[in-house]
Amino acid sequence: LGVDGKGIKIGIVDSGVDYNHPELGGCWKTEGCPWQYGEDFIGDKYNEADAIPIIEPNPTPMDCAGHGTHVSGILAGRGPQVRGVAPGATFGMYRVFSCPINGEGGSSDDILLQGIEAAFEDGHDIINLSLGGGAWSEEPVAVACAQIVQQGVVVVAALGNDGAGGLQTGSAPAIARGVISVGSVDNWNVTSKPGIITSAQGTQKIALSMPGDSKYPFDFDSDTPLEIPAGGEDSIVGCANYTENMSGKIVVVKRGGCTFNEKALYAYTAGAIGVICYNNVAGDMSPAVSNSVPIPFVGISDDDGKHVTDTLAAGKATVKAPKGAREISPSKTGGQISLFSSIGPSAELDMVPLISAPGGNIWSTYPQKLGSYASLSGTSMATPYISGTVALLKQARPDLDVRAITRLLVSNGKPITDPATGLKTTPFMSGAGLVNIYDAIKSRVQFDPPVLSLNDSKISHIQGYSKLESLGSVRWAARTISIHNTDSKKSLHLSLSNAAANSLSMILANGSFSYSPRTWPADTSSVSEDTLPKVYSPNAEKTIGPGKTCSVTVFIVAPKGLKDLESWYYGGFINFTLQWDGEKTTSTQVVSYGGYNGDSTIQDVLSPPSDGLPALVDTVTGEPVNDLSTLVIDNNATKAILFGLSIPSRLVEIMLVDAATDKSAGYMVQGYNEYLARTCPECSVPYVGVPLTKTVFTDSKLTNVTQVPAGKYHVRIRALRPFGDTSVDSDYQVWNSGDFTIA
Repeated sequence: LGVDGKGIKIGIVDSGVDYNHPELGGCWKTEGCPWQYGEDFIGDKYNEADAIPIIEPNPTPMDCAGHGTHVSGILAGRGPQVRGVAPGATFGMYRVFSCPINGEGGSSDDILLQGIEAAFEDGHDIINLSLGGGAWSEEPVAVACAQIVQQGVVVVAALGNDGAGGLQTGSAPAIARGVISVGSVDNWNVTSKPGIITSAQGTQKIALSMPGDSKYPFDFDSDTPLEIPAGGEDSIVGCANYTENMSGKIVVVKRGGCTFNEKALYAYTAGAIGVICYNNVAGDMSPAVSNSVPIPFVGISDDDGKHVTDTLAAGKATVKAPKGAREISPSKTGGQISLFSSIGPSAELDMVPLISAPGGNIWSTYPQKLGSYASLSGTSMATPYISGTVALLKQARPDLDVRAITRLLVSNGKPITDPATGLKTTPFMSGAGLVNIYDAIKSRVQFDPPVLSLNDSKISHIQGYSKLESLGSVRWAARTISIHNTDSKKSLHLSLSNAAANSLSMILANGSFSYSPRTWPADTSSVSEDTLPKVYSPNAEKTIGPGKTCSVTVFIVAPKGLKDLESWYYGGFINFTLQWDGEKTTSTQVVSYGGYNGDSTIQDVLSPPSDGLPALVDTVTGEPVNDLSTLVIDNNATKAILFGLSIPSRLVEIMLVDAATDKSAGYMVQGYNEYLARTCPECSVPYVGVPLTKTVFTDSKLTNVTQVPAGKYHVRIRALRPFGDTSVDSDYQVWNSGDFTIA
């Protein structure tokens, strides 16, 4: 197509860039240099764990962490090893993340906003945000991004890497309206660092996958001993304190049981210098860890894991992973949604992600001081791929505005087939599917909207389409899609059909809660039609004249055969088959849809009892306090309330309640929380903790402080259910602890 992004400006807000890298131009703001914009907003000394973090920006946004340089290569790489999606574009780097210090680094909303606002002020056409946090469109960064989109700038953002936590794990600003949210698919070929396993049986290579957020490369130039933690199942998966000293060793653990972060910290506490985590299901595994992980952490496939564990069962073994080494091998999961990729919908049931791109096991540039190249995984890696495709689309079709770009990008996505069910992967995981820039550029039709978010439609008889009256009372929604034929000379003939996708639920058949979503259909040998969503239209075939626009109304019926109480999220794709006058070939574009099969307003918000939360715990030992009758609290107490959320909540209140009157004495410290994201054992936020003292606040802004008088009290948590009214008591889920004494 002859497009490479030339003439398009892309602002990258990230950890900086090694602009001296030969494949990234080897320059900074000189004539002809691809890097003409950007600055450092944070410096090298910022540590979010400090009471007052140090902010000392450098003269240029040089990268010392790696993430930003890797993202940059996917966009701007000039070869020979890394060829970016839009190498002809002009770039800016706005550094908002610091170097890792004792495993910590991070940033803050005010620094992120400085970087985003600077990218906007510098006039970029596209802003790439391979970052995220929170779950609501009201997050400050999400609000800013939504406003920037309204000003005509395309904002592309990573949905997040909390897919292990199940549904509604997408993060801001990706969930902001107007922002292009991006999911990840695994690469078809894995360019990875080879790990050389040596034992008495000989040597064998395994493929190592580094997390995209890792601060420490898995570089071991000499043979380093491997060991599996001894003990029970919790030890084998690395989710308990080790009974042995792992100093100087790399531990091998199985995926599952706790977060990757926790596995790394347990190993680090035992003295380990690295972690290899093998998959607990078939295929490759791309872990995601946070800045707090202080040692190298890599993932390997289940097959490689079996080899390593079998080798260690037979005797001692070592691993060597030379700096800069790489190998290419085919991936068993290529083209499928990455296991780490966060899943929609948003907290307000909007469809996210909108589109997907390769993000699992991506080979790209890395700071030269850290090895020059690395294979990383994350929606962070998929996001610049989409930003690059937007640049190509803008170059090829400069007349398009932000909304038109989104429409073309999304409706030309290619839905992904789930090999396990034969149905399409739910759009809550894939969006419209895998991006297809060629079709987007060549497209002669626009669909508005390109995505239908159906919320939780009520049960009733269908109104407005008499042929559907025989369906009786069903959950249904009617939507109108505007279709514009942009060909000025030929009429467009179209017809529509439905491609049902998998449904997902976090409620198992036995009624228990699971963070790994259950998929319907589970048994594809016999699938009842009433368990799949249906699409009907009174005008399923249309002819649209040259340059004309028409509307199509669709009636979408939720899967009546799936139980409301099992909280199914259903979806699919409306396939539009297109043919223009005088042309023999047809093409297909899609409008994705998705909804909730039940009444979302009655869902429980707090984590299920199986998580052991909410709980009152001792912050020194980490153990729960089971007998509250003898517990005495003062302002020196080392106790806290821990709780989790199975779905996001607009408001969570934690109060001390007088046991005698059952009246609130006030909000606890950190006891008034608006717009909370989901938590889960394997999410970036596993739970929320609130200290328990005799100090309370009598206002929601937590400014009027007081000490409660001595007496008997208990803790009350009130979590607002979806779409609830903050002033209506019945819209909250309520939990009360047992009574304890305040001195």
